[in-house]
Amino acid sequence: MIRFENVSVTYPDDAEPTLRDVDLTIEEGELALVVGRTGVGKSTLLGAINGLVPHFTGGTLAGRVSVDGRSTDRHPPRELAGVVGVVGQDPLAGFVTDTVEEELAYSMEQLGIAPQTMRKRVEETLDLLGIAALRGRTLRTLSGGQQQRVAIARALAMKPKVMLFDEPTSALDPEMVNEVLDVMVALGKEGMTMLVVTHEMGFARKAGDRVLFMADGELVEDAPPDQFFTNPRSNRAKDFLSKILTH
Repeated sequence: MIRFENVSVTYPDDAEPTLRDVDLTIEEGELALVVGRTGVGKSTLLGAINGLVPHFTGGTLAGRVSVDGRSTDRHPPRELAGVVGVVGQDPLAGFVTDTVEEELAYSMEQLGIAPQTMRKRVEETLDLLGIAALRGRTLRTLSGGQQQRVAIARALAMKPKVMLFDEPTSALDPEMVNEVLDVMVALGKEGMTMLVVTHEMGFARKAGDRVLFMADGELVEDAPPDQFFTNPRSNRAKDFLSKILTH
């Protein structure tokens, strides 16, 4: 489903690559958790999957990234929008309309999806995410957890094969975090292929099929959660866990 073949990404003015020699395959239906300290290349890894890196961020991508058989160097983000859904840290910053229903329809309208199909997808997604009662609400009046549910619904309405989450709970109050994590767990049970950048170690330990640990732009470890959290192979992973799990 997702394949990185010896991928490195270097941004202008950076002396070192942000991603370095990444080889990775994510199979259909897998939930992979991407962990590591801030600034080690996690967001760049996700951006390379939907083509934002390097089409919009600039820089140079060496190697090959493919999603569902499509090479991202030949398919810009617009062409991948129906294959890869993305949810970031701050949903409000990404909204482009005023109400929940309008937001779910917007991306489909931009891709010219037929109105009847669009209306059906909006209804299905509102029900799936449990936000049908919010359909007419102004986005700015929603709680952080509700806004993030809308952001997830907007991505799902495009019927993607892959969902990318870039620290989707980092801007939420603690009581709203579980609300969003529960949605992601449910998507995983439905067989959605997902990569999730997260600092929620409890979620990573319980929900993921694999943990991808990154350090200094490299994919240092790729292991099942039980193995990663109890017996990591690298000293960098051991050091990371010793610090983060004691806070």
